Amino acid sequence: MFEFFRKLSPREKVLTLAASIFVGGALLFGAVISPLLSSQGRYQNLAERQLENLQQFRELAAEYLALSRTLEEMEVSLARKTTGTSLLAAMEGEARKLGLADKITSMKPLSRDLESGMLETSVELKIEKINLAEITGFLKAVEGTDLMARTTRVRLKTRFDDPQLLDATILVMALEAA
Repeated sequence: MFEFFRKLSPREKVLTLAASIFVGGALLFGAVISPLLSSQGRYQNLAERQLENLQQFRELAAEYLALSRTLEEMEVSLARKTTGTSLLAAMEGEARKLGLADKITSMKPLSRDLESGMLETSVELKIEKINLAEITGFLKAVEGTDLMARTTRVRLKTRFDDPQLLDATILVMALEAA
């Protein structure tokens, strides 16, 4: 091979050497440098995604801690609550105060034990021939009781005989210490 190189003219030697350097450089770039650069970019993208995941995790952890504190505060306030009044009785009392007792067609109490050791009580209430102002007044009165009740569902239907009046189905839920 060196014999072949010696037979070449100086101009051919320079061209052959330049071509060899170019081919060697291309092989070096293609086999070593390019994979390193692409893996560096891939690892950089992966690191950025992991930083985003870490930030999301921190946000979720802060939200979890806030919700956990809120739950602890609710459990403490529920444990202190000694009204002794059930949700059904409170709703019935509020309906009497507002003059809605005769419009109630049914009250169905429900309860279930939660994993946290609390008792979830709810009452499904059906009221007929009521206007919107009476419904909102009733809901405000029920949610304003010491039972920390929350309205979870309200379904309203207009009446065919009088479009100014509504039939309402209301589901109210409260938590109690078991």
